[in-house]
Amino acid sequence: MPLAEPPLELLPDPDAPGWRRLTARWRRCGVVVGHAEEACWGTGRTGSRALVAATVGHLLELPAERVALERDHRRRPYPVDRETGRRLPVDLNLSHTDDLFLLGVSRNGRIGVDVERADRDIAPGPRMLARVCHPGERDALAELSRQARTEAVARLWVCKEAVAKADGRGLLLDLSTVRADVPPPGWRLATSRLPSSRTAAGYWIGAALREGTAV
Repeated sequence: MPLAEPPLELLPDPDAPGWRRLTARWRRCGVVVGHAEEACWGTGRTGSRALVAATVGHLLELPAERVALERDHRRRPYPVDRETGRRLPVDLNLSHTDDLFLLGVSRNGRIGVDVERADRDIAPGPRMLARVCHPGERDALAELSRQARTEAVARLWVCKEAVAKADGRGLLLDLSTVRADVPPPGWRLATSRLPSSRTAAGYWIGAALREGTAV
């Protein structure tokens, strides 16, 4: 899983070194995950679509202007060729927090990605903790300090959110049934910490790949 390697920063400059490393990972793994700043690509939907078009176009050797986004019946985005109207042969997923985009692209199965501040208090009380965490995970968290528990829960959250996105059920998936350290059969999960000048704790990045599923 590419998140075992340092996360890649995606910049609009096509000659930036990150694109060469992205291509190498794509050829080797068939799965890539990269992060990008709104300041480079634009805010909100405009920026995310520009990032997707440039990245998918680069990986498939298409002009970025030919890459468009549609949504399926579950509102999952997928790329299409503007000229032919056909779905492009990759799966993708996007996450956004603060001014940071996270994009995952796969040709080997369904992918989900998520990014959150590592110091975000996802589950401040026991009720939310029970919704997010498997009983075995809650036992391990009970031994941690408050700060360490907050960061550990945020790490679990991005991993499980990535699973929910790749699965397609999103918030309908019961996150307490998923263990981040025990992937379901046919799944590959990974997390990575991204340093940032915005917050001393940085960000947790999560990615989930459901191998063998059609893209």
